[in-house]
Amino acid sequence: MTTGKQLPNFSQELLELLKYEDQTPPVEQWQPQRKGEVEITIKRDGSWWFQDEPMTRESTVQLFSKILLKEKDQYFLVTPVEKMRLQVELLPFVVRMMSKQGDGDGQRIIFSTNVGDTFEVSEQHPIRMIKSDDGDCLPVVRVRRNLEALVSRQVYYELAEFIQECPDKAGHFGLWSCGRFFLMDEDGH
Repeated sequence: MTTGKQLPNFSQELLELLKYEDQTPPVEQWQPQRKGEVEITIKRDGSWWFQDEPMTRESTVQLFSKILLKEKDQYFLVTPVEKMRLQVELLPFVVRMMSKQGDGDGQRIIFSTNVGDTFEVSEQHPIRMIKSDDGDCLPVVRVRRNLEALVSRQVYYELAEFIQECPDKAGHFGLWSCGRFFLMDEDGH
C-alpha cells in the first residue's frame, strides 16, 4: 500500500547521503541552520509512519534510520542543512532476528534490526532491561551512538534459552556475549 501523500523535500543534501551507503553519516557533527518538525512517527513495533500512513518504501526508511539523531529524549532526522524533529513512541528500532555462535562465556549473540543493522551484543552494543511507562520490563540493546532497539518478544523468547545465573552475583541473571556477562535483571544491576 502506498500513500498519495508526499514526504517533505529534505533538500538535495539527502541525495548526498547515499554516498554513505554502508556507513553511518556523522550526523552528530553537523550543525544545520534550518530546523523544524516533520510528521513522521516511529511506532513501538518499529514501523515508520508519515502523516498517519505507513511508510512502505524500505529503502527510504533505511536511509532515514541512518540520519537519525537522539538528543536528550527527542529524535531528529539530520542532514548537513536540515534538522527535523520526529516522534518516537518507544525506541526507534526493533531487533527482529538473532543467532548464537559458541557456548558459555565464549558465545556470541548476533542481532539484526528492522532497518538492517546487524551487530554482536558487546561492549559497544550492550543489552539491558528497562521499565516501560506501563511497568513492563523490556530488553533493549544499543544499536549505534545513543540509539537503542527494543528486543522483540519473539527474539526475547529465543534469548531466554541462553540466560543463566550471574557468576559473580547469586540470584541475578543475564547472558554471555563476546566475553562479557550482561545482566538482564529488571534494574540492570
